[in-house]
Amino acid sequence: MPTYNIATGRHDAPIDRELPKRLALLEELGLNDRRPMQELDALASRFAEAASALTGGRELDGIVNIITHDQFFAGLSTPRAAGGHSTGQACAPHTARTMSRTEGWCVYTLDRRKAFPLNNVLDYPRSAGNGAMHKLGVKTYLGAPMIHQPTGISLGTACVIGRQETQWDREAVDLSKRFAEEAVALLAPHTSRTALI
Repeated sequence: MPTYNIATGRHDAPIDRELPKRLALLEELGLNDRRPMQELDALASRFAEAASALTGGRELDGIVNIITHDQFFAGLSTPRAAGGHSTGQACAPHTARTMSRTEGWCVYTLDRRKAFPLNNVLDYPRSAGNGAMHKLGVKTYLGAPMIHQPTGISLGTACVIGRQETQWDREAVDLSKRFAEEAVALLAPHTSRTALI
């Protein structure tokens, strides 16, 4: 089924059939107030640094993204100053905490329910007209879904983005999965055992 929307000049986001369950779970977990979390900023920074080390030191930004009617970056990596030391700022100045569902690649990662490595985002046909590519200069993406194991509901994604094409290998994909699991553990440390229906 074609997803390109002539009126907007971009591809429509996949239909999010899990959204009502995700909204209910976020409310149950106390995560519906859309606040940045220092622990997730720290996790996003560690993800960016670890992925950078695997790619020969490429400059990458890490994001922990909770997806509802839009995308909310509950965790953003701390940019590094010259010399590789953290600047201590919670968020890169060029990155806002929210983004439309029609931008970026996290909605596709959420829909796939598995890691999504894009060495060059232009290799993915649905990148046509993607605002993240133009606003943020994104050339590469690697993300994994944050799946809440007791319910099977995906809360969003943990991802890294970069401004240079990057060859993601199996080690990098496995790294993204580990950070996504760690993000879920931070978001839902005391999970109820009853699955939402």
